[in-house]
This record gives sequence, structure tokens and C-alpha cells, in this order.
Amino acid sequence: MATDVSAPTAVQRRQSAAQETLAQAQVLWNAGSREAALQLVQDAVAVAERAQPVDVTLLAQLVREQVRMELALGRPGPALAVLTRLEPALSGQADLWAVRGNAAQRLGRHQESVQAYLTALQLRPGEPRWMLGAAVSLAALGQLDAAARQAEQARALGPVSPEVLTYLRQAGVPLR
Repeated sequence: MATDVSAPTAVQRRQSAAQETLAQAQVLWNAGSREAALQLVQDAVAVAERAQPVDVTLLAQLVREQVRMELALGRPGPALAVLTRLEPALSGQADLWAVRGNAAQRLGRHQESVQAYLTALQLRPGEPRWMLGAAVSLAALGQLDAAARQAEQARALGPVSPEVLTYLRQAGVPLR
């Protein structure tokens, strides 16, 4: 009995369905149906989360879009909740740790923000934006010397927004 090697595998079918879902969500988003777009992506995340074995790459791609939408709609709480819930599956995704740091920061949860940014930097060192994110939350926690170290490391890697430096100086961060 011959098998059809051209038939898509279950993984390929899931990836194709996810790509279609993301394309549909973008069309809805761009047409102004933002809640419908978000719901479509949330549903796709739920399906990907339940699939066994979990396709981490696919799940991460869908979660990236969900949290992007949540943050664009000014909803850091739901973004942080999904990132926290899915941490076991997505723990190796540096960019999602950074987004988690941003969401926690927007909620005033600065210790959690610092931990998320530092985890992102352990996974992918040398990201100035993440260093500055950590610096802002460290400054909010009163850890001014640690904030200065993060900001100076970011500056050593390239230009830093003057607005961020001004903000840090106004927060009392001793920058050179």
C-alpha cells in the first residue's frame, strides 16, 4: 500500500491554517474591525495551545500578534496574562519576554518588568531597547545605579533616544 507523500502533514496543515488566520486578522484589523481581529487571533492561540505536541514556533507567532493587538488597543493586562500563562511553552522567546516587560511596565509592575527584560537580555544580549526598558523600571524602583548601568550599556551600543535619557535623568538616574 503506497502512501501519498505529497499530502500535507498535520503540522503543515496547522501552520497553513495559522497563516490564513493571521492574514484574515490583518484584513479585519486594517478595516477597523479590531475586536473581531483580536478574537480571531485569540481563538487561534487557544487552538495552538491545545494541540499536541505544541508547535512552539507557531504558538509564538500567534501570541506575538495577539499581544501586539492587545497593546495597540491599550490593554497591557490581557497581554501580560497570556504571556504569563504561556510562559512554560514560550520561555525561550526573547522578544516575548521583552514584550512581557513592556506590558508589566505599563501596569506599574516594575519588578516584574525588570525580571522580564533581564530574561530577554539573557536570551538575546545586546538589545539596547530592552536595556532601556529595564533602566526605566529600575529607576521607578529607586535602583538608580542599576538603571544607570543599563542605560550606559545601551548607549555604548549606539544612539539612544534623547527623550529616554531626559526621562531617566529626571528620575534621578546618574548618567554620564
